[in-house]
Amino acid sequence: MRAHVRAWRWLIPHLFLGLAGGGLTACAPLKGYVGAELPKEQVAVVSIDTTHIRSATVDGLAFGAAGVSLLPGAHQFQFIVVHGDRPYHCRPYTLVDSYGFDRCQKEREAEIRKGKKDPRTCALSSYTRYRQTCLRDYRDATCEATLTLLPGKEYELATPSSFHTPPTLSAALVSGTFLSKDRQGIPLNSVCRSVGTRTETEDYEATSVW
Repeated sequence: MRAHVRAWRWLIPHLFLGLAGGGLTACAPLKGYVGAELPKEQVAVVSIDTTHIRSATVDGLAFGAAGVSLLPGAHQFQFIVVHGDRPYHCRPYTLVDSYGFDRCQKEREAEIRKGKKDPRTCALSSYTRYRQTCLRDYRDATCEATLTLLPGKEYELATPSSFHTPPTLSAALVSGTFLSKDRQGIPLNSVCRSVGTRTETEDYEATSVW
């Protein structure tokens, strides 16, 4: 119980920090060291797979999907990790743009009165959207890791686990180009703690739920 309380105390402020910072948006890597900017051959870049990682810090500094450039040596990372299960108990509903449909009808009638040869058509289906609300279970966790970085190297941290497996972290050395990257797994000293599960009501297009 105490471990869960400590985890929540760490989770809440960092979750708000991620929201306040606009989430994990992609851009140039954050400069994570003091002093003048160094050549890429003298620093290491660490990025994250944001599929399940919702917030990330290194040595107390928050960073996003584009990663962070750091000096070589050992660094402490902390993450908020969220895994979602499949949506269930989905309830379909329909949204009709009545205003748009009525306006189309009036414009069609006006075109007919003017004798237009091909008046516009107003198919109700064009103004109808089919959606559904579903329940979805999520599991929240916090993870901590220590990674020793080498100069001129690029690393990626991810959480390959799923909703039904214990949360874990993985690390890889990354090489190649933006469009074709190679990842070589490396050892990682890490620990993850489940904080709890929750159920959310979410809205989807009628064809988007898997």
